[in-house]
Amino acid sequence: MRDPSSPPTRVLIVEDNAGDARLVQVLLAEVGGFDLTWKQDLHEAIAWLTDHRFDAVLLDLSLPDSQGVHTIDAMRAAAPDLAVVVCTGLNDEAVGVAAVKRGCQDYLVKGQGDGQMIGRTITYAVERKAIECERAQSTERMKRVMLQTVRAVSLTLEMRDPYTAGHQRRVAQLAVAIGERMGLDANMLEGLHTGALIHDLGKINVPSDFLSRPGKLSEAAFAVIKSHPEVGAEIVGEIDFPWPVADMIRQHHERLDGTGYPLGLKGSQITLEARILGVADVVEAISSHRPYRPSLGIEAALKEIQDKAGTQYDPAVVEACLRVIHDNGNAVFRDDADLPHVY
Repeated sequence: MRDPSSPPTRVLIVEDNAGDARLVQVLLAEVGGFDLTWKQDLHEAIAWLTDHRFDAVLLDLSLPDSQGVHTIDAMRAAAPDLAVVVCTGLNDEAVGVAAVKRGCQDYLVKGQGDGQMIGRTITYAVERKAIECERAQSTERMKRVMLQTVRAVSLTLEMRDPYTAGHQRRVAQLAVAIGERMGLDANMLEGLHTGALIHDLGKINVPSDFLSRPGKLSEAAFAVIKSHPEVGAEIVGEIDFPWPVADMIRQHHERLDGTGYPLGLKGSQITLEARILGVADVVEAISSHRPYRPSLGIEAALKEIQDKAGTQYDPAVVEACLRVIHDNGNAVFRDDADLPHVY
């Protein structure tokens, strides 16, 4: 039951039929607790929303300037935090299902139900939307904490390996730029960035001397270094990331022809994110200084991936990388603080 002392629920009725709009107004007036505003078309309603606050919108799907699900999409884009209840003249469950799938909280069929039912539907829709927003904010806070932790772990690893300080961050920048060029969505880009920032996490299990020793390593020492993808994947394996981070870490040294490690995966057995990460990792490594050699330069790095495109490296990833480097040069390796957020 509604608390009489609480403020009225502000509802925007978007309905081109004056008779239908008037009926809803009369029915809700009898119930009480609603502050109603009526607009006859979508453009007018959206313009009104820019200067006025509402708790919910009662939305007709057949308006003079918009029809069907496009009406829902436009309203959701204009007011993403507003509870939306579709009010349709069609007694068709498919319409209601489509509305809910597109982010509406509920739907009503015109001419069915009294004021109490309409009022309850709007009230519950407002409550569900509030819970949805709260959950989204909580998820975003948790994600920020998780990414801050990932960055801290990345920096900790760099402190053990001063020769490759910044390597993971630079690889992350290039990997995201490649992903953007390939048309990956914002969620995949965020996951790719996260995985790239800790792709060498397993090196925490490698003696510092092996990482910074100049000259050629023994086979035994190199075998220890080659264990780092599996070790890193095991470290993060129990973390419930919303992306395949463990697979990215485990597979970033795999190659299309099966010559990579640790599992010798081939082709599509390697996740797309790991294929992107593998190319970004190689380009950054070849073009940077290492304990055992000076930088070979960006041209040598690009020649490596071009020569082995289709055998070791995904041709689509190589092509995207070449275009990124062509457009940005070494600026693509700039630090996080200098980059806009792409997701």
